[in-house]
Parts: sequence; C-alpha cells; structure tokens
Amino acid sequence: MINLFRKTRQKLLMENKTGKYLKYAIGEIILVVIGILIALSINNWNENKKVKHTEVFVLQEVLSNLNEDALILNDIINQRKKAKISVAKMLIYSQEETIDKDALEKDLINFLTFERYFPINNAYEILKSKGLQLSNNSLTTKISRYYDYEQRKINRSIVDIENAILTVLEDTSGVMRFIESLTLNKSISIFNINDPDLKKLLYREMIAFKNNNAGTLEKLIIFYDLNTSLRNDIEVELQLIDK
Repeated sequence: MINLFRKTRQKLLMENKTGKYLKYAIGEIILVVIGILIALSINNWNENKKVKHTEVFVLQEVLSNLNEDALILNDIINQRKKAKISVAKMLIYSQEETIDKDALEKDLINFLTFERYFPINNAYEILKSKGLQLSNNSLTTKISRYYDYEQRKINRSIVDIENAILTVLEDTSGVMRFIESLTLNKSISIFNINDPDLKKLLYREMIAFKNNNAGTLEKLIIFYDLNTSLRNDIEVELQLIDK
C-alpha cells in the first residue's frame, strides 16, 4: 500500500500535475490520520475492556468477602443478644433469696462466651494493590471507609468485650471462686449457689458489664447495616457495568 502511494505521487510529479499532487498528498495524510485514530480507538477499547473485566472481578470478590463478613457479624450479634438477655436476668435474680442453679449456669455461659472477629479482607487488599481505582469514586470511598475505619473500630469494641470477660475469668477472688468446672462457651458448674457473696459478686459484675455489652451490640448492628448497604451498592454497580 505504501509503495502504491509512493508510485502515484512520483507519477503526478513527473507529469507536472502539482495541484493534483498536493490534493493527493493531503488525502493521503488524512487517510493516515484516520488509520491512526482507528488504531488508537481499538487500543482504547481493548484497554477499557481489560479494566472493566478487572473491576468486575475485584468487585465480585469484595462482595463475596462482605457476604462472609455478614455471616460472621450475624453470629457475633446473636451472641451479644444472648448475653444481654442473660445479664438482665442475673441482675434480677442475684437480688432474690434463692437462685435456680440450671438457670444461673446457662446465663453465666452466655455471659462468659466471647467472640473473636477474623474478617476476610483479601479482595480489599487486591483492590488496594491496584491503587483503589474504581470507575465509581463514591463506591471506592465507601469500600475504603468500611475496611480502613469502620471495621477496625468494631473490632476494637469486640476486643473490649473479650478483655472484660477475661478479667472476670482471671479474677480468682471473684465469681470464679464459686465455679467448680468450666468449659468455655459450652458448660459450667457452680457450687454454693445461694451464697450471699456470690449474689453480690454477680450483681457487681453484671452492672459493670451491662452497658459495655449493650454498647457493643448497638455498634455491631450499625456496622452490620453498613455491610448490607455496601453489598447493595456493589450489586447495583455490577449491574451497571454489565449494561
């Protein structure tokens, strides 16, 4: 093709057809420019397709991680709810004359059970390695805030609950001195069930733990709602990308 253009130009020059030569040269330049633009357009289309494919993959992985996170959070929330109910019960019957042994042992297990939060964040790490570049800047900000701020904040609250319970478990002069055997999160055996000292210690521990547990539960529910909202936003974004 290039040789054909060259021969045509040479022929026009030899025939002294300057006007036609100039028009032909201009037309040739235009054709070259059009060819370059088409090549650039195809290249950009291919690059955009690659970026779109990568973005869909990363968002699907983040969504999968968030779904797993939601299951973990739901279990923790349910345990904090159980603890809240049991704490309320113990506050009442620790001031009564007699305590039902089975009820107390069941409620103490709920009280002394704590959770550790191990979220799966590998998809977010992939996103960060790519410079957090999503086409939807608002969604990028929401994802970043969820993982870098909100998730860390809720984890601190969950650790606070663990530390509060460990303090009780390690205090051999407190409630623990009335516990004959204990298998964490499973079973407990108490003796001297109606000892006045046990009742006083129970009441003291429940008062101290009540607000801590309630506050963490409230934060967990708010964080779970954030998780739900973010999952919905990602699902909408994936639908828009597919269009």
